Amino acid sequence: MSILNTFYQAKEAIKQLTNGTAYRQPEASTNLSEAARSKIEQEVLPLLEPLEQFRLEKLASKVRRKKWFIRIGWLLWLPSVAFDVSMLVSGDPTFLTLIVLGGFAVWVFYPEFQYIRHYKKKLIPVLVRAFGEYDYKADGCIDMDAVKSFEIMPSFSSKSSEDYIKGEVEGVKFEFCELKLERRGNKSNINVHRGGALLITMPFQFSGYTVVKTDYGKLGNLLSRSLAKTRVELENPEFEDRYEVFGSDQQYARYLLSPALMEQIIALDDLFRARAKGSGLTCEFRDDKALFMLSYFGDLMNVGDIDVSAYDLDKMPLLEQELAMIFGIIQQLKLDSLAARNVASDRLAGV
Repeated sequence: MSILNTFYQAKEAIKQLTNGTAYRQPEASTNLSEAARSKIEQEVLPLLEPLEQFRLEKLASKVRRKKWFIRIGWLLWLPSVAFDVSMLVSGDPTFLTLIVLGGFAVWVFYPEFQYIRHYKKKLIPVLVRAFGEYDYKADGCIDMDAVKSFEIMPSFSSKSSEDYIKGEVEGVKFEFCELKLERRGNKSNINVHRGGALLITMPFQFSGYTVVKTDYGKLGNLLSRSLAKTRVELENPEFEDRYEVFGSDQQYARYLLSPALMEQIIALDDLFRARAKGSGLTCEFRDDKALFMLSYFGDLMNVGDIDVSAYDLDKMPLLEQELAMIFGIIQQLKLDSLAARNVASDRLAGV
């Protein structure tokens, strides 16, 4: 399964490289809400003056380094090219030119990395709190022990995580983090997940389990499908085209994946595809947990841009959109799951 997912993500990455979206900066598709803007102006704006000064310093440093590279960089990379050519002719190719150019690139862009890291450290915790009473940790992670038995959680030998957000909406707890999982291979580690992980803990139990997976096409689905799994047929053509659904209880899965919830899942998928170079999502509902594994290549929380004034709030709606989508799913899960339980209770009462 994880091999198919790796191939699928590779295909999406190639598609994004060929159509140019891999190089496109994420853009907010909606304006910042008045409530969020008001709170941000009160809590965030006082932090922006020193941040803007820091940005201008680092931008000037980057520009200077770029000029020096253009002026004298050839003194290093030109000899390295000549050396690589001579070694190639002798049948023993080297990659000194790539090493030299890579070193220059790190040197030129290091001030930009410093600014992005500083922006993130100073503003993201305040921004998260501006949208609600939520906790933020730069290096936190969702409760991995709670979901280790979930089918969509790939086996892994190492993990790294960042940008952990934890909160509660209408009595429902949620956790989100950016998560990278790798499994040890013969020669190198294999990436089995890169993107985000959203864990929602409901105040009730789901009936059995329901799994929503990416549709890999007829052959891919055949290879990834277990004979023990029961496929759930749904009536949303767009949802059926994107995903394959399996569940222990077909009727309950249909109640759970109502038209409204399917629209929320599609919207969340679209949001990450458009704003974070996303390549699809999978989700699973089991016990009292709903787990969403969101695959994407971008860094959702890296909203700082050294070429844009720190006073520009236009990039902040991205975080608000993400949280709003999470809240919509939570609310829909409560409504749909409670409705499904009521229907099941009524059926049992009528037996």
